[in-house]
Amino acid sequence: MGFSFNSFNGERKEDFAEYDEIPTINAIKTSLESFGFDVIPIEADLDAFEKFRKERPDLVFNIAEGIGRGARESQIPMMLEMLGIPFTGSDSTTLAIALDKARTKEILSYYRIPTPRFRVFRDVKDTSKVSSISGLPRLKYPIFLKPLREGSSIGISVRSLVSNENELKKEVKEIIDRYKQPVLAEEYVDGREFTVALIGNKPEVLPLIELDFSLLPDNTPKFDCYEVKWYLDDDKIRCPANIDANLAKKINKIAVKTFKVLDCRDLCRIDIRLDDNGVPNVLDVNPLPGLTPDPKENSRFPKACYTAGMSYREIIGRILFSAIERYNIKVRV
Repeated sequence: MGFSFNSFNGERKEDFAEYDEIPTINAIKTSLESFGFDVIPIEADLDAFEKFRKERPDLVFNIAEGIGRGARESQIPMMLEMLGIPFTGSDSTTLAIALDKARTKEILSYYRIPTPRFRVFRDVKDTSKVSSISGLPRLKYPIFLKPLREGSSIGISVRSLVSNENELKKEVKEIIDRYKQPVLAEEYVDGREFTVALIGNKPEVLPLIELDFSLLPDNTPKFDCYEVKWYLDDDKIRCPANIDANLAKKINKIAVKTFKVLDCRDLCRIDIRLDDNGVPNVLDVNPLPGLTPDPKENSRFPKACYTAGMSYREIIGRILFSAIERYNIKVRV
């Protein structure tokens, strides 16, 4: 069995925030080996394709984030698809779409899945179109800004929520200059926020996580910016969420529909916020969520799994055997 990953090497944290640290890589490898598999670790670098072609593993457990920006998460799955090698998780198309937040929202809108209204700014001059594009409704302030193709709250800061045109232009320019990509602008949804973890291919919805921003200091933004996610995460995670059954049912239904229309496989994490009318809106879809083993780290997908009563080995096993079943691979364990 192959095991594909990008290892965090201690360089600038934000640029490599989605790469995995050695304890996570070792924990996954140990878990895979505990099921009786010989595991071949493969760093998802520029030599990865030749490594896969040489080793020809029967299956690859994939957590690789890829290199650069753009559709980076689809790089390893695309290589494996070319070589005809089965792998865990979503295929290259789903991963590429999910990393492009605008394309994701277009698909969700087509299937009538609630998501905040949005625009894409490719240049600062485009900000003049926030209310003037023919046939599109006016975006109302406050507006929330983030890079079009990033994860782990990269590019989301205390300045991401803007309330006027001057703030809009300044932050759009900052994001474009820093991240060399377009900016997604959304109408800000100011309700309760939840994370939904899904596993398997039916899929199974795990206990809901609520991000309780009221627990943060007064001077802290009440949204999931980079600083909050990476430095204050312990203070706001509630799992299971304190939520009534009817609302939980609505959130779970939207999450499962999102999983299915985007053709997600094996695992996924979906961020949802309630609007002023209490309607769950999909904010973000992550078909390649983090699998940090330490419960103290509050890695959200494992957090939901732990709350459901799984051990870390069981988490990895559920993902692994979901893929094995999907490919109809015959194994002895």
